[in-house]
Amino acid sequence: MKKNYLIVFCLSLGLLLACNKRGNFIIATDVEKIVLNASKNGLTVEEGSRLGVLIHDSIKKNTIGKTLPNVLVSNLSHEKLNLFDELDKGNNDFILVSSDIYCGFGLDCISNIFPKSFKKFRAKNKDINAFCLIVRTEYDKSDSSRFNETINELKPLYNSIYIIEEKEIRKLNMYASPSRLYVTKDMVVKNITFGINIMTGDLYEEIEQNAK
Repeated sequence: MKKNYLIVFCLSLGLLLACNKRGNFIIATDVEKIVLNASKNGLTVEEGSRLGVLIHDSIKKNTIGKTLPNVLVSNLSHEKLNLFDELDKGNNDFILVSSDIYCGFGLDCISNIFPKSFKKFRAKNKDINAFCLIVRTEYDKSDSSRFNETINELKPLYNSIYIIEEKEIRKLNMYASPSRLYVTKDMVVKNITFGINIMTGDLYEEIEQNAK
């Protein structure tokens, strides 16, 4: 009897663990610490290039194949939310796009380049959604007019828009403006990318490759 109970318990535990999405989280990469340690005695151009590759590889390693962690965001009604819980309501893969509004390159990406590329992709792939994370900086807290204006312009372009603080976006390793996370419906990151394809000037090929 005890043996049968133990078997049932072990099977139940295994099933619970198999269904649990909340494990193997993204590991926040401390980019500032890596740079500080590497540059104590100065860096040559070659060493700087190698450092850039090291940081890029570290972010990839700590992000791809990992589960989204608990990250605090605000919706456009100023309600505090857990991003994981918000995104876990859907049954489809999705893309997270982020930038602050002060990086001209990043702002152009989230307001123009990505939406155009995504619209072209979604014409053939209706099941993929895109969500925008607007990083709120110290500048936005002292003067919110431009910040709010930008959000209003972005509203028609995304399924949802969330406001995220700088300390929270770091938990996703989305340091650069712009950054993109390609995530499965089980909240596991398939890839993390930065910038745009300077050869094509768009992101269609990247989206097609990562969001299938």
